[in-house]
Amino acid sequence: MPVIDKKLKVKNIVFGEGIPKICIPVTEKTAKDILETVKGYETHDGWDVLEVRLDYFEYYEDVDEVISLLKDIRQVTSRLILATIRTIEEGGRVAVGPDTYLDHLKAMCESGCIDLVDIELTKGNSCVTQCVYAAHANDVVAIISKHDFNETPDNYTMKKYLRKMDDLGGDILKLAVMPQNKADVIRVLEVTDEVNDDVEPLLITISMGYLGSITRVSGESYGSVMTFATIGKESAPGQIPLDQMIKTLYTLHND
Repeated sequence: MPVIDKKLKVKNIVFGEGIPKICIPVTEKTAKDILETVKGYETHDGWDVLEVRLDYFEYYEDVDEVISLLKDIRQVTSRLILATIRTIEEGGRVAVGPDTYLDHLKAMCESGCIDLVDIELTKGNSCVTQCVYAAHANDVVAIISKHDFNETPDNYTMKKYLRKMDDLGGDILKLAVMPQNKADVIRVLEVTDEVNDDVEPLLITISMGYLGSITRVSGESYGSVMTFATIGKESAPGQIPLDQMIKTLYTLHND
């Protein structure tokens, strides 16, 4: 396995250094509930990134409401903020065309409220390229992502996805897939290990569900720089509670 020496510093957080950074999603529907949930998260230590799942937000279509919400969230958390609109094609809750998707992501990047933005690979080369440009123009980290909630593609296809994200300018490349057996989980780790040696950006790779839990805690060894944990509700199958995640990551790190 390679020694990971690639790093990306975002404010006071260094991705690729030490244990994988821990991201906590918020999936409430109303602005009031979202803010109350984030305030509750802030009473817990040991995590680094807040993912705002805007596809759960009741006014996700109204870009002004989205920006207002992000500004309010910025006032109540000191963590890095990752903005995500997860569409139906990628396992999310909303149907958003490329033009609307681009307009929303550009506005979020220009708002000064976010530190990272999730950009779905399935939106197509033109949309993704423009989203990455908008992120970089506003000092926002571009995470290009691909999710498959049905299966784990063959190794060639997973590598192709990650290398395509690299070609499109992603700062962090995210791949999350659903295993059907233990062999699928092992293949995700193998692909992560191999591609990490071949590309400059950092990786986030996840084998979802209970079967893939090992991939959520083994990033320091295989080259995945962030993992997703829960304080309450999960946003994807197999996410591990925060206290358990912290304990496991540090146990593996010290060993």
